[in-house]
Amino acid sequence: MPSRETVAPYQAIARLITAIGRDDFGAAAFDLVSHEVKADHIVVQFVEGHRISGLFTQGRVLARIADAVNRRYLERYHMLDRSLSSFRDLGDGAPVVTRFDPKLNDSPTYTTYFFERTGLCDKLSIVSNRGDSMVCCNLYRLEASGPFEQHNVERAGQVAPVLMAALWRHAVEAGKVNLPSMKVGAEPGEAERQSLAALSQRELEVCKRLLAGASTEGVALDLGISPHTVRTLRKRLYKKLQVNSLGDLFARYLSAMSAVSSGER
Repeated sequence: MPSRETVAPYQAIARLITAIGRDDFGAAAFDLVSHEVKADHIVVQFVEGHRISGLFTQGRVLARIADAVNRRYLERYHMLDRSLSSFRDLGDGAPVVTRFDPKLNDSPTYTTYFFERTGLCDKLSIVSNRGDSMVCCNLYRLEASGPFEQHNVERAGQVAPVLMAALWRHAVEAGKVNLPSMKVGAEPGEAERQSLAALSQRELEVCKRLLAGASTEGVALDLGISPHTVRTLRKRLYKKLQVNSLGDLFARYLSAMSAVSSGER
């Protein structure tokens, strides 16, 4: 007679497969990773070229907070998440499990918004690339649960193949109906791309943070420079990009910066 622990994964997998393309798919996916990986929350994104879309967010973080944070990430904050572009380097093939790397997310603005405000303390990402498309499945632990342990990481690797196969299929099925996403609104033009390419590395970093919604003080804290230096760099990049205000910067360059930051090939 199989034990309850042995039967449970198959029941969760069956529910996941049955829910593909339906509104309850997120709940089914969370049921699987909660039981098998001991995750407290799951957030899944679909990246296609320069477009990033949200498949779902589900778990123990309050829904209104989780939805607001996910929307803000998809609209702007993904530009500060360097791990997103690094996932492109993993190449096509079997899903890869990666642990949260603070070195790729050393922005105090990013850390405060996505971890301190939500009560999250650790993150695993299961990533699968197919050409210029990518499914990124992020698993989180709350502070009350503590960080993931090594056996959680190993278990994530074991469930990754079936989980990612279901996620790819769901992305296709959900997209046929109405994929809930916050895609970049307009196609970035070549002129905007070239203008951003003309910025110095420091100007580009300031520009990226301004477009992510960071204040002058927030940009200064992120980059370890003074607010006065931020204001000087902002004037320079405004001149190079031929904009006169933050509103102009958003209107003309948000899409192009999002494309650059999403690791478009």
